[in-house]
Amino acid sequence: MTGMVRRVPASHFPRLLGDWRAGDGPLAERLAVAVEKAVQDGRLPLGVRMPAERLLAGELGLARGTVAASYHLLRAAQLITTRTGSGSTTCLPPRLHDRLSPWDSDRGQAGRDGAELDLTRAEPAAPFDELLQAVHAAADALPAVLLHDTSGGVGPSALHTAIADAHTAQGFATRAGNVLLTSGADAALSLLGAAFLRPNSRVVVDSPTYPGALAVFRSAGARLVAQPLGSGGWDIPALDHTLQAARPSLVYLIPDFHNPTGLLMSEDERGELRSRLRRHDTMVVFDETMRELDLRERAAPPPRVVTRADDRGVVHVGSLSKSLWPGLRVGWIRAHPDVVRRLAALPLAAALAPSPFDRLLATRLMERQETIVDRRRAQLRAQRDHLVSRLSALPWCRFRTPQGGLSLWLELLDADSSRLAALAATRNLSLTPGFHFSPDGALGHYLRLPFTLPPEALDAAVDRLIETHAALYEPGTR
Repeated sequence: MTGMVRRVPASHFPRLLGDWRAGDGPLAERLAVAVEKAVQDGRLPLGVRMPAERLLAGELGLARGTVAASYHLLRAAQLITTRTGSGSTTCLPPRLHDRLSPWDSDRGQAGRDGAELDLTRAEPAAPFDELLQAVHAAADALPAVLLHDTSGGVGPSALHTAIADAHTAQGFATRAGNVLLTSGADAALSLLGAAFLRPNSRVVVDSPTYPGALAVFRSAGARLVAQPLGSGGWDIPALDHTLQAARPSLVYLIPDFHNPTGLLMSEDERGELRSRLRRHDTMVVFDETMRELDLRERAAPPPRVVTRADDRGVVHVGSLSKSLWPGLRVGWIRAHPDVVRRLAALPLAAALAPSPFDRLLATRLMERQETIVDRRRAQLRAQRDHLVSRLSALPWCRFRTPQGGLSLWLELLDADSSRLAALAATRNLSLTPGFHFSPDGALGHYLRLPFTLPPEALDAAVDRLIETHAALYEPGTR
């Protein structure tokens, strides 16, 4: 029945908690830790009523006072809430569902010696409260969709309209017919590869660039042509020369808060690029997935696209993965309607379309997107500035403060990033060397450092990075 609180019988807890008695410390603390782990990994669902203290004590062979003490610890940690006459209900504390980074990146234990820190993932955690609300709303609407909606990625639908309206509101005139839905940006790139690439087709990409795009193009059998990206931005005349020489089938660029550097293509660069692209007969793919993550201090109008959405030689790829949540498998291709129809006719298009529930969920979540993204921009800006302040004093590296995005592109002045990352792993610090972002295996003196972790975790990561760099020069270190 709607509104009924689910219960977990006390008899389920011996199996649910496993060997919770193992370890040190008072039994009440060990029981509280076991319940916390069960909540975090989903064995014990959220919003369920815990057994009465007396019943759980009987099942676990404990004194009632021990269970009462454990419940007190769980209340203090905000893992259960207790109402007189209604019992105790499981929940997540704000420190977990208010996070910007996934919990398993640092397990909330950045200040503890030996805790694992994962800086290989530049992605945000789910917007917990808004996502749960969107899930409930989407579930209510699902029956009608299952009965009537067979459109898959092809419009029109409420999600097509929401995406088109969002772009139009930002000054990029878009209609539902300009939008083809996919199950993420990588799926969009895969579909474009199927349409425009053949074995040994050339693809011009920035170096560095998004590793997922490199993987997609390589899997299509393409030959990657690197266009170096300088610390100050794009060299448009050099790109023009590369296009003339390579005559590629596809060009892939990230002009808005470039991944991994965070660079933003200037208005002058966009104007020059627009002029030069007219000379080339090639499909140009602009990746928009980072567009929402503008971390500039002053309010600024959104950067203009290089060309219009109705140009047949241009497509724009976007998704909700970076601004909202990677687990939401919804992306899109924004292009001329003729291009959209051509792509939609490919057999692969149906396989790469988002599920009906993901479409519903994305539609509901986009209604709250502005609130979510504003909050995340503030968090990211603060965490970026914190990381910058820690790294600025280090004499063995340099970087340019990113204007947006999720990560900082760090140049090592005296070390190889693969060697440094391998040594950092022995200190439970996971790093991504620069060659992962290179189409030709170069960039060996760079690291990508996401600033999605909370400040205390970033501090711990920088401390370990400094220790690792010093260890490179210790006798016997290879």
